[in-house]
Amino acid sequence: MKKKDDEKKDDETKKKDDKAKKKTMKRKKDDKTKKRGLKKDLIREDLDREKIDLEKKDDESIYCVYIILLTKKKVDEKKKRLDNLDNLCDKRKYVVHNINKQENLTLNIQLRISISNLQVDNVPTGRFLLCRVISRFVKLYALLALVEDPEGNVERFALYNWTNIPKEGQSNIKSINQLFLPIGTLLVIKNISYEYVTGNITIIRSNNPDDVIIVDQNNKSFSDVKWSTNEKKVEIKNADDFHRCGNDYFSSSNYIAANYNYSNGIKLEPQNVTLLINRAETCLRLYQFHNALKDTEIALMYEPNNLIAAYRKGKALCGLKHYKEATNILQNLHQRTKEGKGRGWIAKCDIPEYTLLMVSKAFKVVFSNEVFGTMISDTQNDDSLVEELTTCITLKLIAEPYYCQEVYQLYDGLNLSENEKIELINKNEVNINLIVHTLLHNDFGLNYNEFNLKTEITGTGLCILPSLFNHACIDENVNHFFLGDLIFLRTNRPISKGEELIINYRNFAFCYEERLVYLKTMMNIDCQCRLCKLERSESQEIRLRMRELLKIYNESIKPKLLESHNVDPSLIKELEDIIAKLSSLRKEHPDLEFNTMELRIMLGYAYRKSGNNKKALSILKEAYDLYKTICLSQIRVIINNILIISLELELFEEAKKWVDIILKIVVEPIMGKLEDDKPEWRKEALRLTEKIYPKINSFAETLEIV
Repeated sequence: MKKKDDEKKDDETKKKDDKAKKKTMKRKKDDKTKKRGLKKDLIREDLDREKIDLEKKDDESIYCVYIILLTKKKVDEKKKRLDNLDNLCDKRKYVVHNINKQENLTLNIQLRISISNLQVDNVPTGRFLLCRVISRFVKLYALLALVEDPEGNVERFALYNWTNIPKEGQSNIKSINQLFLPIGTLLVIKNISYEYVTGNITIIRSNNPDDVIIVDQNNKSFSDVKWSTNEKKVEIKNADDFHRCGNDYFSSSNYIAANYNYSNGIKLEPQNVTLLINRAETCLRLYQFHNALKDTEIALMYEPNNLIAAYRKGKALCGLKHYKEATNILQNLHQRTKEGKGRGWIAKCDIPEYTLLMVSKAFKVVFSNEVFGTMISDTQNDDSLVEELTTCITLKLIAEPYYCQEVYQLYDGLNLSENEKIELINKNEVNINLIVHTLLHNDFGLNYNEFNLKTEITGTGLCILPSLFNHACIDENVNHFFLGDLIFLRTNRPISKGEELIINYRNFAFCYEERLVYLKTMMNIDCQCRLCKLERSESQEIRLRMRELLKIYNESIKPKLLESHNVDPSLIKELEDIIAKLSSLRKEHPDLEFNTMELRIMLGYAYRKSGNNKKALSILKEAYDLYKTICLSQIRVIINNILIISLELELFEEAKKWVDIILKIVVEPIMGKLEDDKPEWRKEALRLTEKIYPKINSFAETLEIV
């Protein structure tokens, strides 16, 4: 009797909570609608003030124009704050001293002096300083940069008498930019002057250009010198360890240390293509284009069809201003894209299930807690995230125009010709209109709901390589998820050689009309997946019938089942009839009956609520078998209900099997394929689910698993 009273109280509490949630959701929806209407009016007012013609423009076009306008305003504001510092730098062109580069340099390493041993106003006669450039040179009263020695000491460095004002008509002039003694350049400095400047700040000074020698990268004189910033405090055993170490440094933008580790890995495995193309990328970031070209050519010698190596070779050729060769490389890459779908990823070999394909750091991410609101609203929303992301990427490209080619390679929907696109890439010119449209088609929403993390933080970001994966509403063979600003991509089934790798932009949870609006209008995608083909072929009569049946379920059956204490058998019968009718409309495609999934789960709930647990269990198992290969995220709900009922029926051994099933569904996309013959796999999996899906751990504790 007491148990029934408790159940009654629980039902009443649940009923009140549901009503409160519905009321809150309705209020939020109404507020959002009002704000959206107000925002549209304010956007039009802003654009009218800028005298922008809005005639014959749809909402999407107006929004794009508005984002471009806001981005320009934000960029101008932020650039003004940088102008004072930037204006101090001399941007004129000069006759620059010929760089003294020696390939066969021989010096007594015993005569090397470190920065920490330099003494102010004391020139160490006969000694030399070995250092490398760690910041770009700027021209003020001298050429200034930061350098570090092998011990990791950092100091300011000034070069005097390296530049002369050009005479009229003189042609051999240049600007002091990233290409002048680029970051990572190794220097030997003789006759070192160490002195105080304004404010008792110390600086290394060289008055004679002949005292500065650039050490060629292939010079072996200093091959045994260990640079402390390159050292990783882990035991390095093989090329994979150097690879991981290099990736860690690369992700923190320490390209010099990353290059060092990739090089050590290549010494162990000279034919390791991944290490070669990774080192090539560090060389590109350090403006060492000749070295990048050499690495990509070696990589292509071992793997002629490696797209990444070919693309980076094209970038290296652009950096060397060999534009004709670079154009040929890029055109060749374009011809390898998948016909009718733009660029994509194709499996070059058979790939096992749950293979980690890619871990990619986002080019730029904006989190919701970093954004206050839009220019016309103090409320943070999706629009403000997009605005902030657009501004951040624009500023990044202004500061480092080298990255323009990475962003501009992505699809933008502007229908630019191939030559126009290549010209933009070669110029490294910041084009806000192109950036806005690129983001409209390629930004990834960051949502951590799938992992049940205790955070309301969301975000949006641009990921370069993951953006090249094409879409399917169902049958995608690659899962992707975010942790922080890293995106992980794993196969979710075995993939055959030659098969395209596909992710999901919008899944079947959205109706056909909603998916069509997003994919066709926003993304310019004409999806040819099985579901879209079926729904396009269905008659208007079938569509209307489906809507009618689902409307009856949502308005008449579902509320009554959730609110009533005792389930009316006629409701169960009516629900079973609707499921049968919906199934009959797609009887030739039972695996595409997605509109019955929620109804089947509700039917199981209704039978359980009426006391018929065995029938409820049978229905849920049937639903699992129907959807298990397609709806992995929704399948969790079904298995949770199966576990609850199995425990109530004291089917403990069967419940343990279902715990294993849901453990693998949740964990394998993150950890990879779990091997049943390893006894520790459950312990490792439960350690992860404790953070991202604690419900499983509750079941495991009840069943005394691990």
